[in-house]
Amino acid sequence: MIGARIIRDPGAFSGLVIIVVIILAALFAPHIAPHDPEPVALSLKLLPPGSEFPLGTDALGRCLLSRLIFGARVTLQYSFAILGVILILGIPLGLLAGYKGGWVDTVIMRLVDILLSFPNLILALVLVGLLGPGLFNVMLALALLSWVSYARIVRGMVLSIKEKEFVAAAKVCGTPARIILWRHIFLNVVPPLTVLATLDLGKLILAIATLSFLGLGAQPPTPEWGAMINEARPYLQTVPRLMVIPGAAIALTVLGLNLLGDG
Repeated sequence: MIGARIIRDPGAFSGLVIIVVIILAALFAPHIAPHDPEPVALSLKLLPPGSEFPLGTDALGRCLLSRLIFGARVTLQYSFAILGVILILGIPLGLLAGYKGGWVDTVIMRLVDILLSFPNLILALVLVGLLGPGLFNVMLALALLSWVSYARIVRGMVLSIKEKEFVAAAKVCGTPARIILWRHIFLNVVPPLTVLATLDLGKLILAIATLSFLGLGAQPPTPEWGAMINEARPYLQTVPRLMVIPGAAIALTVLGLNLLGDG
C-alpha cells in the first residue's frame, strides 16, 4: 500500500529513485569508482573532465568522481549510524516517560528541556571541540544531542495512545506492561517516526557536512562531501566545480530524502 502510494506520487517516487541510486553507489563504491580516492598525484592536479577522469581531478590530483562516490559511502554510513543511536536512545526513553509518568516522566522531560534549550549544532561544536576532530566524535556528539526530540515526540504519542479503549481493554485482561508497550503502543508509534526519521536523515547529512567543512569531522585524506568543499575553497574562482559538485551531491541527497519523507 505504501509502495503503491509512493509510485503514484511523482515527488516521492523521484526521491526514492535518487536515494536508491545514491545508496547503490555507496554500497558498490569499490567496484564503480574509476580510481582509488586517496592517493596523491600532484602531476595530475586540477585536470579538467576527460575520459580517464570524468569529473576531473582535485588540487592533489585525486579523481573527483571517485572521491564523490566514496564520499557517499562515508556520509550515509555515519548518518545511518547516528540515526540508529538516536532511535535506540529516544524511543525507549519516550515510551518510558509517557507510559510510566510520575517522577520518571519528570526527570526525563527536564533533561530533554535542558538539551532542547540550546541549538544542537552549537552544542555539537562544543562537544567535538572537547573530544577532538573526527567522524566518530561527530557521530557521538550528534547522537547524544539529537535523541531528545524523538523522546519528546514519542512521549506525546504515548500519552495519547495509552488513553485509547484497546489499551484499557488490554490492561483489564491482565496483559503485562511490556506487551502493551510493544504490541499496542510502540507499533502505533512506528509509522510517524518513520516519516520523521526519513526527514531527519537529511538534517544529519547537512550537520556532518557542516562539521567536516569546519575541519571538525572527516580528516584528510578521507573522502567526505563537506571536507571536499572545504578543501576546494581556495579554488572557488578558478576551478568552481571542485566545490559545486560535492555541494550538489549534498543538496540532491537531502532533496531526495525530503521528497521521500513528504510522500
